[in-house]
Amino acid sequence: KMHGFDDVEIPMNLQPKKKEDPTIIEDNVWIGTRVIIMPGHRISTGCIIGAGAVVTKDTFRNGIYAGVPAKLIKYR
Repeated sequence: KMHGFDDVEIPMNLQPKKKEDPTIIEDNVWIGTRVIIMPGHRISTGCIIGAGAVVTKDTFRNGIYAGVPAKLIKYR
């Protein structure tokens, strides 16, 4: 979970953590090395996420994603 930062009088690491939706990784997915998946997003069935990508949105089924932020580059 990510730390809150709403109250500037309290250090960030002491603020309550924010509640988030779960990150969901479906079946038959390849995730490259050093990929970052931001909290609360879905990696759909059959996706490939290229090394070093930063996933900031839900993915489409059978998509190939790469980049920062990760973008759809091809369908399989």
